[in-house]
Amino acid sequence: MKKSLIVLLMVAIVGTGVFLVFNRQTTTEGDALTFIKQQGVTVLEQFDTPAGVTGYVGTFKDEPMSIYILPDQRYAIVGDLINAEGKNLGAEAIYQLVTKPNNEKVWQRVESASWVQDGDKNSPQVIYTFSDPFCPYCHKFRELAEPYIKSSQIQFRHVMVGILRDDSLAKAATILGSDSPEQALATHLARYKSGGIETDNNAASKGSERVLENNHLMEDLHFHATPTSLYKDEKGDVQIIEGLPMKHDMDSMFGQGE
Repeated sequence: MKKSLIVLLMVAIVGTGVFLVFNRQTTTEGDALTFIKQQGVTVLEQFDTPAGVTGYVGTFKDEPMSIYILPDQRYAIVGDLINAEGKNLGAEAIYQLVTKPNNEKVWQRVESASWVQDGDKNSPQVIYTFSDPFCPYCHKFRELAEPYIKSSQIQFRHVMVGILRDDSLAKAATILGSDSPEQALATHLARYKSGGIETDNNAASKGSERVLENNHLMEDLHFHATPTSLYKDEKGDVQIIEGLPMKHDMDSMFGQGE
């Protein structure tokens, strides 16, 4: 006799309080995890939970997800599962199995990009930051970092992009294509409020290809804001912050966290 396999898939839309629930029936015998795999989900590894269900970390189109299989293995919950204190039972597993290794790969790609040194290259804390010459939040971030750069606590490595204005590309290429990109960047920062460094067509022609490569890298990494910054926390894990960092993020980036 054929039995129905009912799989409940619950996707929590974080921050909205909205939940999408649907079910699917099939007349083929099997378990819920097998069905989920058949839908294109890559299941990475199992993890234990105190909730009487077995957890799995999976990815679908490169997006991580947690999957919980009930004891009879015929039912599954896909999405966040929290306890009475609001702790997401799958968050740490997703971080260790997906986010952490992915961030390491991103760091390696950014490390190989075209960037401008800003500060003592021997400073212990390295911060890569995608910067557009006309980005006000990039400039504000740099102003807030100034005392830490000056005291050699941190160093910035500016991955110059040109995305905000029509002349962003030429300005960024002027900096990257200069004989001394570090000095060109310093000049631009000093003149920021009056329009920044003057475009040098010769330097811009040398630097434009590298800026375009940085633009493509930013797009390929699905970064949507400048600044987007990468640093390693006290554990050595790569952290990625899109936009102007909040104070607690800056404290961690600048080594001021408790």
